[in-house]
Amino acid sequence: MMDVNSSKFRYTVLVLNCLLTFGSYFCFDMPSTLKSHIQDQVISDFTTDTDIYYNYFYTVYSWTNMLMSLCAGLMVDRLGKEKSMYIFVTCCLVGSAIYATGTFLTNLDGQSRYIIMFVGRFIFGLGGGPITIVQNAFTAFYFSGHEIAMAFGITLTFSRFGSTINYYITPSVYDAIEKSTPDYALGITLALGSALVVISLFAAVSLAKLDNYAQAQKAGPYEEKKDSSGKVAPRKKMSISDVKDFPAMYWILAITISIFYSIIFPFMADATSYLGTYTEKFGQDCSVDPDPCTYVTPFGLNDTSATFRAGLVYQCSMIISPFLGKFVDWFGRRTHIAFFGTALTIPVFLLLDRTTIDPILAMLLLGTSYSVCAAALWPSVQLLVPLRSVGTANGVATAVQMLGIGLANIAVGILGDQYSLHDSLTFFLSLGVASSVMVLTMFFLDRDGKMYKGKRDADGTGDGMDIKDPLLPKERESLV
Repeated sequence: MMDVNSSKFRYTVLVLNCLLTFGSYFCFDMPSTLKSHIQDQVISDFTTDTDIYYNYFYTVYSWTNMLMSLCAGLMVDRLGKEKSMYIFVTCCLVGSAIYATGTFLTNLDGQSRYIIMFVGRFIFGLGGGPITIVQNAFTAFYFSGHEIAMAFGITLTFSRFGSTINYYITPSVYDAIEKSTPDYALGITLALGSALVVISLFAAVSLAKLDNYAQAQKAGPYEEKKDSSGKVAPRKKMSISDVKDFPAMYWILAITISIFYSIIFPFMADATSYLGTYTEKFGQDCSVDPDPCTYVTPFGLNDTSATFRAGLVYQCSMIISPFLGKFVDWFGRRTHIAFFGTALTIPVFLLLDRTTIDPILAMLLLGTSYSVCAAALWPSVQLLVPLRSVGTANGVATAVQMLGIGLANIAVGILGDQYSLHDSLTFFLSLGVASSVMVLTMFFLDRDGKMYKGKRDADGTGDGMDIKDPLLPKERESLV
C-alpha cells in the first residue's frame, strides 16, 4: 500500500473522488439534451405548459438538494464521509433508474408517467447535490494545506466531463436507438445514463477503502497532532451551534454562489431551446390555435447543432478548470478573479439577445465565466470557516445555492411559456449584474484578507501552502 503521506496517495484519492460524481453529472443534464422528446412524448400528453412542467424536473432536484444539503453537511461531519457517500450514491442510482422507468411505461397516460419520472428526479436529488458535498469534504480533508483550489478545479473538470459527454453523445445515442425501437428510445437512452452511476458506486467503494486505510495508519490528514507537552491534541467536533458563528463573509459568499449558479444551471437546462427553435407562446394554447404563436429561430440551429454549442460551456470548463485552480492557489485575489467571472456573463447574454453572431462565442465566454467562478468561489468556503465545520459549511452553502436555482428554474419555465425569448435572456443578464455586485461587496468587506492572499504571499517556498500559511484561518492550525 502507498505511503499515506505521499502525494501519490493524495492524488489517487483525488482521482477516485473525481469519479464519484461522474455518473450523477451525466444524468443530471440528460433531460436538457432530450428536452424536446420528453416534452413531446410525456408532458404534452396532459398539458400545454410544457416548459413549466419540464423545468419542474430541475426545480424538484434543486429544492430536494436544498433540504438534503442542510442535513448532508451534518451527516458528513457526524456519520463520516464513507457512510454518507454510500447513501448518496445509492440515491443517485435508484433515482435515475426510476426516472428512466417512467418513460418505458407507454401503457400509462402521460400524466402518470410524468409523476413516476418526477418521483425519480426527487430521489435523484436526494443524492445528486449531497454527493458533491462529500466530494468537497474529501478534497478539503486531503488537500487543506496543499493545492486546494487546484484540487477543486480537477474535481470540477472530471465532474463536468460527465456533463460534456452527455451533451455530445446522448442525442446521437437516442437517434440510433430510435431507428430500431422508436417506442422505447427515450427510456433506453435514459437507462444507459443511469448505468453510468455504477462507475460512481465502484469509485465510492475504492475511496472508502483508501480512507479507512489512512485512518488505520493514523497518517496523512488523520495524523495525530500533539500539543507542546507531547500529548495528543483532541480534534474539535463540529456543533450545529457553530453555524451561527460563521462570519458575514461566508453568508455573502453563499448568496453570491446562489445567484451565479442560478444563471448557469437554469440556462443549461433550456439551452437547446435558446440556441435552436424557440416558441414564444405569450400564454396562448399553441396546440389548439397556432396563429398567436411566434416561432423564432434566432440562430437557425437544429437540435444537434444547438446541443453541440450548449455543450461547449462544460467542455470549456472541463479543459481550463485545473489550470485556473492552480493559478488561484498561487495568485490569491479571489474576489478580483470572481468579479471577472461574474461580469463575463453580461456580454454573454447581450450577444445572445442583441446579435445573430454564432453562439459558439457566447458559450465559450459562459464556460470561461463558469470555470473562473468555480475556481474562485467554492474553495473560498474552506478559508472562511473552521476545518471541523467544512462539511456543514458546504452543506449550508449548497442549500442556499439550490434555493436560488430552484426559484430560477420556475421563473425560466414561466418566461418560456408566457413571455418572449428577450425576457428570458434579460432575466439571466440581471442575475449576472446582481452576482457582480455581490462580489464587489465581498471585496470591500474582506478586511482580514482571507480571500486575498495566495501562495505567492506565503512565508514558505514549498510545494503548496503550509498549514500555518497566512492564507488559512488561524483556527485551522490546531484543527488539521
